[in-house]
Amino acid sequence: MSELKIRILTPADWLTYKSVRLASLKDAPDSFGSTYERESAFSQSEWESRLDPTGRAKAALPLIAEFTKNPIGIAWGLVHDTDSKVAHVYQMWVSPDARGKGIAKALLDRIIAWAIARNCDFIELSVTTTNDAAVGLYQNSGFLASGQVEELREGSTLMTKMMVKDLRNAA
Repeated sequence: MSELKIRILTPADWLTYKSVRLASLKDAPDSFGSTYERESAFSQSEWESRLDPTGRAKAALPLIAEFTKNPIGIAWGLVHDTDSKVAHVYQMWVSPDARGKGIAKALLDRIIAWAIARNCDFIELSVTTTNDAAVGLYQNSGFLASGQVEELREGSTLMTKMMVKDLRNAA
């Protein structure tokens, strides 16, 4: 995929982000804590503010993967104010027709490198326990299950598990 480009989203990219995020929620509703119904009602200012994390996080890395300028995946790296030594991965998704080509790994590797550059000690994420492909990707990238399983959303029968990667010896 020589024409694959991974870049950082800015507030000016809000329409692209909105379309990819809503596509991810439609395609994989069992993979996210939020829903298509909830996020499709967001205003333009909400979409723009999500890409301008001032006040929401200490640092954010909203990524989009594009192939021949067409968006095919997203992922977010975040460091919350409350614990600057822990980075988080959110919103990981690759479109169905682009799966199996290393795009999710490329997005994840970019977030891991960013977290290491920020001197984070750990990077963590939550994954639906039935999503074998995602669990495999994270395990192959050095993440280990941590803690108890929890409901995906209130009232959901699906469960998620936290996975953590120790970055202290990475470089």
